[in-house]
Amino acid sequence: MTNASVATGREFRIGPVFGRAWSVYVANFLMFTVVALVISLPNLLSGEGQTPSGIFWNFAVFIFWMIANTVGLAVILYGAFQAMRGRAVVIGDAIRRGLSRFWPIVGLAILQWLGIAVGFLLLIVPGIMLAVRWSVALPACVVEGLGPTASMGRSAELTKGHRWKIFGVYLLIMIIAIIFLGIVGALVAGLFGSPFTAAALERGIGIGTLLWLIVTAIYTAYFNIFVVMMYNDLRVAKEGIDTDQIAAVFD
Repeated sequence: MTNASVATGREFRIGPVFGRAWSVYVANFLMFTVVALVISLPNLLSGEGQTPSGIFWNFAVFIFWMIANTVGLAVILYGAFQAMRGRAVVIGDAIRRGLSRFWPIVGLAILQWLGIAVGFLLLIVPGIMLAVRWSVALPACVVEGLGPTASMGRSAELTKGHRWKIFGVYLLIMIIAIIFLGIVGALVAGLFGSPFTAAALERGIGIGTLLWLIVTAIYTAYFNIFVVMMYNDLRVAKEGIDTDQIAAVFD
């Protein structure tokens, strides 16, 4: 266990969030990684979508992925808050918490995807702006019990005045992930002759595919813990409360 909470009223700073998110992740590495791995597994089931049956199958896989992703992200969120408070992360409790907010999270995910997709169609920049604006909508939905549109509005309120910082750190995380994937991919290709890309999924599970899933799971778990930390610190900075007060809804 690790206590990664912060004192009340502190200035919101992105830098410390990196280290605290990593501490929480490492302390519960197996649980968070397994949950994130389950989120990634539906990618193995996708197939050709050029026939009616293929289109139907891919749609069914998408629905399955949405369910796994929705519950999985809520589980990671709940677990991260428990770890921040120095409490044991119990997977059963985390799953129950995730399921309790299932429909609002699904609604939120759909609205975010649609909004960001339209934004990217409008010369990309509006999509990036919306993604940053709504970056802590999921924690707001789960922790504060808000509906989809209210969660998006709450995220806009919390991120206001800090969006350039958030954009910068998202860009940095993306660059680090790309570099890491490139290095591991080159090693895998050199040692096993197995491509380290999503395209490997079409040829069944090989060493490249397995490692692709693991790295994707690690990225997914860490990124979402980072988002939880960011949500926590934004509320601490703007509202002068502490982590225990924020997470009291889980008691």
